[in-house]
Amino acid sequence: MGTPLIGRNVRVEVSKTEGTAKTVSAVTQASPGVATSTAHTLTDGTVGYFDNVAGMSQLEGQAARVDAPAANTFELQGINTTSYPAFTAGEFTAVTVWSTLSRAASYVIGGGDADKIDTTVLLDVIKQEANGLLAAQTVSFDLKLETTDEEALSLVRAAALSQAYLVFRITLSDGAQRVFRGQPSLPGENVGQGALGTGSFSVTVKGSVLFLPAVA
Repeated sequence: MGTPLIGRNVRVEVSKTEGTAKTVSAVTQASPGVATSTAHTLTDGTVGYFDNVAGMSQLEGQAARVDAPAANTFELQGINTTSYPAFTAGEFTAVTVWSTLSRAASYVIGGGDADKIDTTVLLDVIKQEANGLLAAQTVSFDLKLETTDEEALSLVRAAALSQAYLVFRITLSDGAQRVFRGQPSLPGENVGQGALGTGSFSVTVKGSVLFLPAVA
């Protein structure tokens, strides 16, 4: 049985510094997928993302957390690659330094609703539909603002202006994590007479959000 999900002692972090990209020569079609990267030196719980992927296109830009690392392999915790096409080439870049978004007051992880495909034919008396592509997931954050941006919010603002990607890590009170990578929107600001200033921004996720247990 898990811990009740309560908005207390929750840390939201934004990627600040990335390491050197590691060459990945193979990823198994399994649950979870296992990556081969010679002498990668990655440690358990490291968070990063895939880039320059050939073959297994679903991994392009996808955030991942390292699990069960060995000298030349590591598991992609929470990523089921069983139905993905064969992997031929790619890189994995780890986040080495994080910045805490201490002014985060709440977050919402949206689902990815599927496009609807009309499959109705002449024999039907009721419209028939099938699910098409899933929409990109979005994660939105509400903020309690200060007069100047903290470091993490400055990183979000800079990424939005340059249309760059950031990796996000949300760690809950029991150590469980939500991990994703995406493009943030430009944070807004809302100030009323005698009231604390608030703001918000959203992140368009590349791939999907990973819902992961605490690092063992």
